[in-house]
Amino acid sequence: MTSQAFAASTSNIKINNVASKLHVAIVGASLGGLSAANVLHRLGAKVDVFESFPAGFAKRGGALGSVDTELLREIIGGGRESAKIKSIRGHGHFYGDLWQYLYDGLPPERVHFGYDLMEILNVESKDATPPQLVFAPPNDSGKDNGNDNDFSTVKFDLVIGADGGRSTVRPYVTDETPKYAGYTVWRGFCPMEGIEGPPSGRENVNGVQYETLGFPVRGFDNTIMWNCGVYMAMPEEMVERPVKNRQVAASAMKTVPDWFVPFTRECFGESAGKFWDECVRKGKVSPHAVWEMSADRVVNGRVVLLGDAAHMASPRTGAGAYTAMVDAVVLGRAFAQAADVEAALRIYNDDTVMRGKKLIASSRRAASDFAPLSHSGRGKCEMSPEEVLHLLQKKSRG
Repeated sequence: MTSQAFAASTSNIKINNVASKLHVAIVGASLGGLSAANVLHRLGAKVDVFESFPAGFAKRGGALGSVDTELLREIIGGGRESAKIKSIRGHGHFYGDLWQYLYDGLPPERVHFGYDLMEILNVESKDATPPQLVFAPPNDSGKDNGNDNDFSTVKFDLVIGADGGRSTVRPYVTDETPKYAGYTVWRGFCPMEGIEGPPSGRENVNGVQYETLGFPVRGFDNTIMWNCGVYMAMPEEMVERPVKNRQVAASAMKTVPDWFVPFTRECFGESAGKFWDECVRKGKVSPHAVWEMSADRVVNGRVVLLGDAAHMASPRTGAGAYTAMVDAVVLGRAFAQAADVEAALRIYNDDTVMRGKKLIASSRRAASDFAPLSHSGRGKCEMSPEEVLHLLQKKSRG
């Protein structure tokens, strides 16, 4: 069976003896983590999801470029009403909608907030001792859904790291780390009412392309919002490192720099500049550096990587949330067809590593305009946005 057919299969996942004997810990409650939790829960596994943030993400995040409803059916099963799937498609692909839908597919007592993973014990135990998780002391904001569970002595049969770009779990599986792609996406999210948009424009400066674009989306409170972005080459020293959850990360730049709006006006024209000026004043604008990575392996013993913890790529691939959801389906299908846990994890590892290699190649192709490849094979930015702005201003003055 091909990777595509394997991942996209919509056969109903049923309880099986292999998964039903497992107690699984999933680190990270974003879309990938919740997708894996839904799949394994339906297979009969006992699943606990641990999220470092104190609450869920139903009202947070931006827009998704697309939602594969067939893939979603594979994750949540045929028993959930199809009208909800249609509403996700028609609702503008707001991240929080999909997050809430996946969260609702699980028993609430199985998703724990305010649990910040510090260490995994017994990863390579010679006596087959199951992995054990060590969490930071809980803070006042992490109420764990009102539960007082103590997981300090629990040994899990399987640990899945779905904890984003700066994964705490990843070092237990691979030495691979994310590499900066050479450019950043400045994302804007603002009310549509009274703001003419979306912005549109491209400019090539010394062989590097800069671009702005966007589309409308309905927010969590049904407000129609502009979801827009600027693709911009930026030196690595100007950007933040990958964070545990890119959807809700605070930027290293606490305020939008003074050069940003003039840059958009000079680069894309007066109307685009006006849009971004209003977006800064009435909404939220923040930089999201693009990092790339494809792990050489995603399984080590009973510790598994999924989503951004396993592979990271340009948003131009449209494969961020989608790939994490595919990971979850591939893992579920592996357990459904394998005779034992080790066989299932071998299937998952081989398929996910192969897909990761294809994803990173696609990401590099997508990035070739925004950060042309250097001799190292990675994107490299030679000029800061301020330098580009001064160059454009100089040209416009003749």
